[in-house]
Amino acid sequence: MTAFDPSRLGPPAGARVAVVGGCGGMGRALVRALIDTGVQVAVLDLPTSLAQNPPPSETMALPLDGSDAVSVQLAFDALAAHWPHLDGFVNLAGFFKGYQPLADLPVDLFDEIIAGNLRSHFLCARAALPLLRRSGSGALVSVASTMAVDVVKGYTHYGAAKAGVVALVKGLARENAPLVRVNAVAPGLTNTAFLTGGTGRDRIFDGIDGEKYGRRVPMKRMAEPQDMVGPILFLLGPASSFVNGEMLIVDGGVYTQ
Repeated sequence: MTAFDPSRLGPPAGARVAVVGGCGGMGRALVRALIDTGVQVAVLDLPTSLAQNPPPSETMALPLDGSDAVSVQLAFDALAAHWPHLDGFVNLAGFFKGYQPLADLPVDLFDEIIAGNLRSHFLCARAALPLLRRSGSGALVSVASTMAVDVVKGYTHYGAAKAGVVALVKGLARENAPLVRVNAVAPGLTNTAFLTGGTGRDRIFDGIDGEKYGRRVPMKRMAEPQDMVGPILFLLGPASSFVNGEMLIVDGGVYTQ
């Protein structure tokens, strides 16, 4: 066994990492960190997101609607044409709408949230796994939410989708080890465009008072996108080589078991 190098927390320089949702707040912060450490990055996102927040010129940009099976297949076919394998894959896809009790929620809105937050993670994971397996030591990270374990009223449909993402991660971790590790990051409320619906999507509700929310966080502030970068890099890199099927909560201590 080689000695552990504490400087190698994320993927090594030259690694190939694809990021779904790389145009969003968390995505942009993560993509920049990967580029700055010499990692090759592919950004897959909605056409509207790619247009509104173009990824850095150093990346490969591919349009993708994660909830549409054909769109996902086309995007990953294009990715595979350039890269024979993936060392890492991160899925940040997700959005929210329909703040109301589940008993009053229209079925089509429930279906839309499940498609955008759970179906998308299934379709993208299924498409990414062959490329990850070819690396021999791939890492897949799905971004869920603390709502997966601590559901707030009015967000039940969203919480159910995120709980599904966590279950998906656990199953994929057992099915694909040792060639691919699969883990999840569960952010708490984070200061991104998600608070108004999501990057590339219409505004759903007015912004949340971050200062007021921050007072109930043990760390005394709302999370910023950069707060999620380190945990994701850790789960992508060799420092977490024996971490598999886990959900890492990153919310400043709001949710504790």
